[in-house]
Amino acid sequence: MSSSPSISTKPVGTTRVGIAGAGAPGIAHAQGIAQSGGMKVVAVADLIPARREHLVSLAPGARSCSDAIELVQDAGVDLISICLPTHLHAPVALAALKAGKHVVIEPPPGLSVKEARQIDSAAVKYGKVVVYAMQRRFGAGEQATRQALEKGYAGDIKHARVAWMRTRGVPGGTGWYTDRARSGGGALIDLGTHMLDLAWYLMGSPTPLTVFAKSHAQFTPVQQSAAPDAPVNPVEDSAFALLGFEGGRTLELSCAWAFNQPPQQEGVVCRLYGTSGAVDVYTPQGAVLYRNLDSKTTTSVTPLKPPKTVHHAALMRHVRECIIGKATPAPGAHDGLVLMHMIEAMYRSIETGRSADVKGVKSR
Repeated sequence: MSSSPSISTKPVGTTRVGIAGAGAPGIAHAQGIAQSGGMKVVAVADLIPARREHLVSLAPGARSCSDAIELVQDAGVDLISICLPTHLHAPVALAALKAGKHVVIEPPPGLSVKEARQIDSAAVKYGKVVVYAMQRRFGAGEQATRQALEKGYAGDIKHARVAWMRTRGVPGGTGWYTDRARSGGGALIDLGTHMLDLAWYLMGSPTPLTVFAKSHAQFTPVQQSAAPDAPVNPVEDSAFALLGFEGGRTLELSCAWAFNQPPQQEGVVCRLYGTSGAVDVYTPQGAVLYRNLDSKTTTSVTPLKPPKTVHHAALMRHVRECIIGKATPAPGAHDGLVLMHMIEAMYRSIETGRSADVKGVKSR
């Protein structure tokens, strides 16, 4: 396991950001940067000219680049926001870190544990900030829940239940989402990574021990392989898992791009169950804390007050604070490595039909 990185900081000034990838995530990053303070988008890279120029128009003064490597080589860029297909996360991140730049990376961390470990090691070696853009950590209800749990309002969290279920929502775009070689998988590594990270974070990031998972592939189009005799291996459009952690904690995960379900079950769920209460993060009233339960299931209900800065603005403010030495990256490079260990263990369980141990990693 790598040691914690010693972050090299520079005198406080505007953090100059280059965005690699001008799709929806890149636009969201640019909007968060504009709202966060102390940061400015100075360059945008994307292979598709129309998409690139649209994002440039939202960031006055930003330079237009056709390739992410231009950002890596640009001495006028301090931070690269990586919003590219998954198979490009590690190569661009490693090049950026080696060039002395900080990085914020859209999930998942990469295609494999190996790639996540390389990023973790590079963050330590070069002393640069790595933050994975797990934006659900920074939502209004999510931040309010974290604050309540840190104060012990629900006691010791023993179990979490999370879901992100779409009825029909297989990603389109340029087709890379459903190409395992470029995406690393389907709904599990896409939607599942976000919800797994959120629940794990709210539980206090316990060390994972074991997983059991199942998946289905009913609605996802099969990518045509360049080799006619290559085995067909469609990505999953839904996945379900049970994870066990140190201290006896457990977590249920459900995710789907496409699934036949009652309409009211579409959307996201995050519920935390503790020794003295429970929290439901996503309700019409926002995050709600339940305490003082009795045999008649009556309880005290407390809506949790959200912070003022939320979503990508909060994410980018956190990145900025990490760069100037006021915060520790979360989720940082090592967190991404732990998450990829859990994701890989789930895929092993799916492949073998048996539970799988999460080996070789310990939460900090």
